[in-house]
Amino acid sequence: MSQGCRNQRARRYFPSILPAPALMPAPHALLLDFDGLLADYDHRRFLQVLATAAGVESPQLDAVLRGQSLELAHARGALAGGALLEALNDALGSTLQAKDWLAARRAASTPRRDCIALLGRIPGHVRVAVLTNNGALTLPLIAQLLPDIQVLGSAQLGMRKPDPAAYQAACEMLGCPPSRTLFVDHLFRNVQGARAAGLLADTAYHAQSLRRLLRRHHLLD
Repeated sequence: MSQGCRNQRARRYFPSILPAPALMPAPHALLLDFDGLLADYDHRRFLQVLATAAGVESPQLDAVLRGQSLELAHARGALAGGALLEALNDALGSTLQAKDWLAARRAASTPRRDCIALLGRIPGHVRVAVLTNNGALTLPLIAQLLPDIQVLGSAQLGMRKPDPAAYQAACEMLGCPPSRTLFVDHLFRNVQGARAAGLLADTAYHAQSLRRLLRRHHLLD
């Protein structure tokens, strides 16, 4: 019997003698999406609450926020929170303040407690942070909901997901190389951007899929 045949027979009857596959090294940092993964976000509800505070109808508010690209510019860091509110007030004849924006965002955000609870089980040596396409006006709310987790917003980075440069900048802020950073998002296009930047990345949509992913990367028992 040839050596090759003997090896095949050994694999069939004694699988334990086969060399174990190389274990994937556990990441040193974990980056997570916020809206759609750690919280549910209802944009219609946000518009309703903020429009009420402004004394206008939701479509009128939405036309200014999106039609004039104010919300996008704010998320990119090109428009500060105060400048955004000033532009809204000029266009709507309102007197909106940062507290009104936060109240509307809070009313529209429902934390996913089961997903957030998983983060408390991550080993202490792993850096855990949120990477979100939100502007400075919204970041205080995320920090309140996740008090023990660093929050990195697109406005801080000057770029948004899925731009690969956004992930590289986030890794630099965390002090962890992309190759040892795991990124999790509910949108595949954002996962693709992270992979293009050299990060480990995958999608998760709820606690079950997040738990499975974290276990696969040896971040949960």
